[in-house]
Amino acid sequence: MNNHMTSKAFINGVEHKVAMYKTPNFTFGKIATCSMICVFLLCMYGIYKSCAIPSQDLQIIYDYCLHPLVVQYVGNMASHWPASYDATLALYRDNKRWIHEGSLDVPEMLLDRFGQAYFHRLGQLRPYFRDAYFVHELCGWKAATVHDPFSEVDCDMAWQEFTQFLAMDHIDPSCWFIDVTLKFGKENHVVTWHHDGHSTLLQHCLPLLEADAIDNLMECPSFYIDHAMHLLDLTSFHSSPGPRGKDDKVTYIQAYTTEKSTSYQIHQGLFTPIDSQSLLTTNKL
Repeated sequence: MNNHMTSKAFINGVEHKVAMYKTPNFTFGKIATCSMICVFLLCMYGIYKSCAIPSQDLQIIYDYCLHPLVVQYVGNMASHWPASYDATLALYRDNKRWIHEGSLDVPEMLLDRFGQAYFHRLGQLRPYFRDAYFVHELCGWKAATVHDPFSEVDCDMAWQEFTQFLAMDHIDPSCWFIDVTLKFGKENHVVTWHHDGHSTLLQHCLPLLEADAIDNLMECPSFYIDHAMHLLDLTSFHSSPGPRGKDDKVTYIQAYTTEKSTSYQIHQGLFTPIDSQSLLTTNKL
């Protein structure tokens, strides 16, 4: 067992359960700012070495599936859509070849028929486009339903707000993973984990396991040590307990520190890693 969501995929015509992130997929659209919609091509799994969808397939999907349906369903609004896949890239790609995605609308009352027609036509284009399905990813909900955990009314209102976009009667609760996070700190102090405390943390997270089972878990390949700043005593860890966590309903445990928050950047900046060749150039000095 792992903490990755799984879904079916076909390998040589045989159905398998695979991690969804390994299934070829692409972004289809979004609903306001709360939901991103992706199309998963389960029959394409394993056809290419990478799970990335080749550009020639994306071109077929746009030119012979998406755009013709836009013309058919949205009428005059289709004039806002690029006429071909190549025209789309030319419109949204900048001089550095970065893609800046635009936003084009399909009216809400057409979505049901549009989606059904989309998959019908998609399955006719290539055998590995068949049996595709939509995946909805809720976005922007972090800290959006803050509530009093000791108030049943408050908890219920937060739950209703979070699930208002979901068809709950179609959801299997056994497929859900709940991520519980606890933060520890002390004012004006730096708090980190000591390697001697790993077993204590595991015993707290897996109370039904005996001490010997905890020791065995720490010796198995699914238990990873994460050293902080190359100091052997200061170590975080992450672990997938597998069958050992079944009784406690735990699939993943991670104890980590936030020391990287002072230097982590998603852009090129002061803390960007520098390779050895860059150290030999004067503009890097």
